[in-house]
Amino acid sequence: MQTSRFTPQIKTPEVWAFPWNKPRQAVSGLERPLTRDEYDQGQAVLIRVKNLSTDLREIFTGRHAYLLKTQGIHAANKYLVYTLGRSILPRVEAVNAAHAMNVKASMKFMSEADTYHNLPSMSDKPLRRFAQDIVGQLKEIYEDRCDQLLAQYNGDNSILFESDTQCELYCEIAGMAQAFNVTPMYWTRYCKDKLDAVSAIAAMSRLVNPDWWLLQLKGQRTRWRESLLIAIGKVNRDASPYASKQAIREVRARRLSNLDYLKSCDLENIETGERFSLIDKVMASISNPEIRRMELMSTIAGTEKYAAANGDVGMFLTITTPSKYHPTRMVGKGDKKRVQRNHAWDKEAYTPKDAQRYLCGIWSKMRTAFKDSGLSVYGMRVVEPHHDATPHWHMMLFTKPAMRQPVIDIMRKYAMKKDGDERGAAKNRFDCKHLNRGGAAGYIAKYIAKNIDGYALEGERDHETGELLTDSAAAVTAWAATWRIPQFHPIGLPTMGSYRECRRIRSINLTETFDEEVEAVRAAADAGDFMAYMSAQGGANVPRDDQTVRVARRVADELNAYDEEVKKVVGIFAPHLGDSRVYETRTTQWRIVSSAVNVEVLTSKSASGAPRSPVNNCGLGGKKQATNWRDSQAGSAPTASNSDNLRVIDWTDTAAVRAIVARIREETPRVSKAQRGFDPTKGRDVAPSARLTPEERARLPQIEQELLKNDIKAQRWELEALTRGAKISFGDVVIHHPPLMDWQEFYDD
Repeated sequence: MQTSRFTPQIKTPEVWAFPWNKPRQAVSGLERPLTRDEYDQGQAVLIRVKNLSTDLREIFTGRHAYLLKTQGIHAANKYLVYTLGRSILPRVEAVNAAHAMNVKASMKFMSEADTYHNLPSMSDKPLRRFAQDIVGQLKEIYEDRCDQLLAQYNGDNSILFESDTQCELYCEIAGMAQAFNVTPMYWTRYCKDKLDAVSAIAAMSRLVNPDWWLLQLKGQRTRWRESLLIAIGKVNRDASPYASKQAIREVRARRLSNLDYLKSCDLENIETGERFSLIDKVMASISNPEIRRMELMSTIAGTEKYAAANGDVGMFLTITTPSKYHPTRMVGKGDKKRVQRNHAWDKEAYTPKDAQRYLCGIWSKMRTAFKDSGLSVYGMRVVEPHHDATPHWHMMLFTKPAMRQPVIDIMRKYAMKKDGDERGAAKNRFDCKHLNRGGAAGYIAKYIAKNIDGYALEGERDHETGELLTDSAAAVTAWAATWRIPQFHPIGLPTMGSYRECRRIRSINLTETFDEEVEAVRAAADAGDFMAYMSAQGGANVPRDDQTVRVARRVADELNAYDEEVKKVVGIFAPHLGDSRVYETRTTQWRIVSSAVNVEVLTSKSASGAPRSPVNNCGLGGKKQATNWRDSQAGSAPTASNSDNLRVIDWTDTAAVRAIVARIREETPRVSKAQRGFDPTKGRDVAPSARLTPEERARLPQIEQELLKNDIKAQRWELEALTRGAKISFGDVVIHHPPLMDWQEFYDD
């Protein structure tokens, strides 16, 4: 509005009665401070966050600090109150409550409750100390109970080996162990009143072993941590599908560590000392993902051919869990799909392991219904995760044409029995497609490759996550390793163990050893014809005792670390001919040993061999010539160049000593206690190749024959000591053989 020249102008006074009355210029950029209620609500959430594990606390406080810096105090407080306080933290607390320590099982572990609460963020060293603390208390209680029993029975030790006594001790010790959500060995057998003294002692030997507890706690830590990441939304198609990034990194690091260990070890023949690279043998076995995939595809193709030959029809079925097992749900269509939290999951906070148990439970009911109705199916099951880590099943099943519809009806009934009226259940919970002849293997091939190595899936994308299937294989395998869920399982097929053992028998006819039926099984397995193998074994859905060939096992000579007998696979046998006739496929005994260290010739110009002191690497740089009397025809002493390198070491030189120690550590293979292939507290056979020279081993039969002539039966260590030149007394007879001249230089001096 414009003022005319006739309108009087009002002037702003320059002097005001009060300073606070003077108008001030508006200040832009400052936010309204939080009210006391808003501030108190935010602080209450921060107190709850402070009680969480270290990983989650850093995630939440970091997000809060970022919002506070970039969007202001109101956005940060809104994140605390609404996003954290009302949505995320209840899910986290539900997960922690599901994994919390069961104090009711034993009140004696009240002091360990706070330590156990920090298990998801606990590193390996504190975890090992925690395991040792648990073992120390359990062992002390066990010893006190034993002392009380001995005092009650006047020191009679026989009372401790009675079944009733051991079961009573097992009940107390194993019951206390359940405070840490650990199911002791043979607990189910004890609940059914079928526990004997031997099993009870073996189970308690584990409960007082720190290494066993460390493995149990590590598994709990991994699954608890992954459950928390699932709860806060770190595992889904928008963040990291199938498994968290941390779980993928841990599984990858663990596999690389195992690979390095396999590369550093050899397989040694106990009898001959012959060695092979361990990594080569592993990669040539079923442990190789490529070989595993090819065997699965061969099995499926053979099963499909068997079904076609017998006039059976195929079905491809998909079974999923109710919505409450899913931590997230998808909303929108097409490119507008987005992930939302599923509040039906918040109360129970189910894990992928719980979902797998649910699927196994309804499958057991389905099989019971099949048996009651006289129906039979066979095929293959594949377990894979949804984008939020919840498992679902794909099943390729074959049956008679007249049985197909009853089988489908039974499976749909049990798949929809729980929460079958919820929204989307009819569409998503159960699906069945009829397989055309020749298409079964191709139908399930994608799922097998996706769950192993992504073979032949270049360019194809997952319909849930939109990612390339070749890239998702690592996440799927990490998911299976984290939750310990078997990905593949045959249904109604002959045993795969017999199939693999028969494949070890090459070009050997078993007709004379067994009969033509067994030879047909061996020939089919040797040719890789799974259809012929199924037919020779008796067909599908044949009980193991009625199959033509089964795996033969025997009790090993050595006990395991818990003094239990261990049954090892030794070959095959035919049940219809009796279990006494066994064809051994594993006649050679092997053990894992460290690979020999190849000491390279290092010069002063090489990076690793350059001296860091006046000492020229302790004289290790020169070539060794004629150092072995057996390899030197003339048996001469070392040359002048070698003697120059073998100079005297000045041990008062600190730098030189440090260089020597560093060099020795570089060349010495390190094998941790957990990687040992033997128990250091028990006796073991010494590797011939590592302890005796060929000439010394050749003397062993001669020395043994001489001793037998004098009616002396020596042990292995005594024969080895004699061949090295030791003197041993056998009663009044002293036996001595002069040592061989292995190193001529020592004898020349």
